[in-house]
Amino acid sequence: MMKINVSEIAERIGHEMAFSFDAKPEDIGQLIDDCELTGPIMVKGTAVNTGMCFRIEGNITCLVACICDRCLERYQVEGNYPFAEEFTRDENLAKTEDMNCFDGDIIDIGDLVRDIIISAQPTKHLCSEDCKGLCSVCGANLNKTECGCNRETIDPRLAALQELLQKNR
Repeated sequence: MMKINVSEIAERIGHEMAFSFDAKPEDIGQLIDDCELTGPIMVKGTAVNTGMCFRIEGNITCLVACICDRCLERYQVEGNYPFAEEFTRDENLAKTEDMNCFDGDIIDIGDLVRDIIISAQPTKHLCSEDCKGLCSVCGANLNKTECGCNRETIDPRLAALQELLQKNR
């Protein structure tokens, strides 16, 4: 799927090579419950032999469809996620230097791409910063229509005071 063959630069410290992948959403799998990938996932970058490791850096571009947390409407946003990771064949070095370990000449970045996309998702999905959400009374989407419901809520602990105010009018 997304495998980089570094044999071309394995013996040449300081050399780099470019890579490019186009993947389908099925190749990445499900993201999180209320988001999914739509359209191709494009990954472009370079692999550099630093002498101690291979530095893989690049950019992921994709379309992410989400459900707004306020109005529950589906919306789409273009994701643009930079990344940089280091890979080594030496297991001890990988543990002490917080690097990824690989065998042979092939570095598989499929899981890395998926993790980058998932970790870049916001904790709150909004179709727009000024999304009005849903009416708490009738459930109408307030971005599309003004329903006219009385949405003024009173704290139940203060309801008795509200009744007193209405009696004194």
